Amino acid sequence: MDNMANRIGNALGLKVREARKRAGLTMKKLAEKVDVSYLTIHRVENGKVSPSVSLLSDIAHILEHPIHRFFERGEGRCTFIRSEEQTRIASDSLDLRLVVPRGVISDNVTLSLGRAKTGEFVGAHKTKGFELSYIIRGRCLFKHGTKEIEMNPGDVMYFDGQVLHSVTALEPLEFLLIHFNREE
Repeated sequence: MDNMANRIGNALGLKVREARKRAGLTMKKLAEKVDVSYLTIHRVENGKVSPSVSLLSDIAHILEHPIHRFFERGEGRCTFIRSEEQTRIASDSLDLRLVVPRGVISDNVTLSLGRAKTGEFVGAHKTKGFELSYIIRGRCLFKHGTKEIEMNPGDVMYFDGQVLHSVTALEPLEFLLIHFNREE
């Protein structure tokens, strides 16, 4: 029984560590925000101590991580994200929904669904990592560095986001975007 408790504590600690890293916090910063010692967070993450429900609740709140997710089993994982829980960014020309946030697939992958009106909707910019775009409906002109590529429904573009790029919808557009963040 003691061995099983150790395995549960280790699994819980690993999940706390993953959530903390996903939130971009150090153990020291999390300890400050939760108002416990660094050593307490270190022991929780390494499975040396089992946190109280109160402490785990505080950690979950600070990390914006539902407490029940710390107890999900790794095998047969199933993640459900309600439409209203998906972050949405909207402007006059673009409606972008973050369908799969960081941490669902991995800490470095996000998936967004976008809709754009005719005209330039993403001005010249750079991003960290790589991106994959899939055109669902409509046509667009994709500029990547000095290249200009017309994309049509069913077309896929995989590109280095650190190269200046922009997108102009030639007609109303619907697309899927997968971002692979570059680790620093």
